[in-house]
Amino acid sequence: MGIGGSGGVAGALLAPRITARIGIGPTIIVGFAVSPLAQVPLLCAGPGLRWQIVLTAALAVQLFWAAASGTSQRSLRQAVCDPVFQGRMQSASTTLTDGARPLAAATADGLVLLLGVRATLAIGALLQVVPVVVLLASPIRALRTIPARTAVPHPREGASS
Repeated sequence: MGIGGSGGVAGALLAPRITARIGIGPTIIVGFAVSPLAQVPLLCAGPGLRWQIVLTAALAVQLFWAAASGTSQRSLRQAVCDPVFQGRMQSASTTLTDGARPLAAATADGLVLLLGVRATLAIGALLQVVPVVVLLASPIRALRTIPARTAVPHPREGASS
């Protein structure tokens, strides 16, 4: 886990360089695309040191791209969101992602009981392809730089009393 976590630290630190090289949209998409691919070794793994090394490397790569993608996503959201709504935007994002985790865990538990561990892991990996398809069909795929925010006056600003 520590070695895998170091991949996340590296991804966060290198995110600006990656986005400068391939663009912010592709960075976000690659981050999402690596996740289901990183599940393949987990589906094939067996006992032994060799598989531990493979799984460690897969986790490091997955966390590298998750951090690079996550850093890029937050930077993009902050750039396009009015400063007045920054807290709400982050709270909504956190609530949606963290709030879904208990439901996902309970669903996975039920699937393990019905289908077994490997089948449940395979379903999870396949479901991780959905956001990739959505992102590839969206304008984000062509986004290379963070767009400059246009000033939108706050509804309370400039109101005559």
